[in-house]
This record gives sequence, C-alpha cells and structure tokens, in this order.
Amino acid sequence: MKMTDKDIQKRTCKGICKKFKAFKPSSGGRYDSGQGRCQTCDVWLDHKGARLKDGSQATEDSLGWWCICCNFRIRQKPRNRLYKEKFKARMEIE
Repeated sequence: MKMTDKDIQKRTCKGICKKFKAFKPSSGGRYDSGQGRCQTCDVWLDHKGARLKDGSQATEDSLGWWCICCNFRIRQKPRNRLYKEKFKARMEIE
C-alpha cells in the first residue's frame, strides 16, 4: 500500500507533544518509569501525551500508545538487545 501525501502529512510533528515532554527520572530507566519514545517527534512522553488506537486517553499501564501530535506509534520497550535484557530483568523483579 502506497502512502499518499495526506498520510505523510499526518505523520509530521505539529509541536503539540512538546507540552507533554517527560523528563528523565532520577532513578531507573525511562521505560521502567512508564515513559515512551515518539521517533517522529523525537521526544519522550508519558501517558498524558498519548492515546490508544481507539482514540481514548492512554493510561500508565495500557499498551499500544499513539502520539497525539503525529499519530505515530510510541515505542514503549527498548530496541537494543542489551537494554531489552535489562528491561526484562527489571520487569520480572516487579
């Protein structure tokens, strides 16, 4: 399926997400503290700056966040193998 100009336009940062920017926690990692990363907007967000696929507001424990700014999926888990292992180990402890 080819993306149209309208689809591409929807996937650009509009600056709305800057109001919901999450700061790095003093202890633990960002993913551990419930933050997610929007790659399009290049910003870390918490659940306040995200929505679910059905359009409802995201909660701290919900999965499948979408950026309210660019409508792009927010990454809630690390991509790097080393950090994935650390994240998984921390989640098993809790």
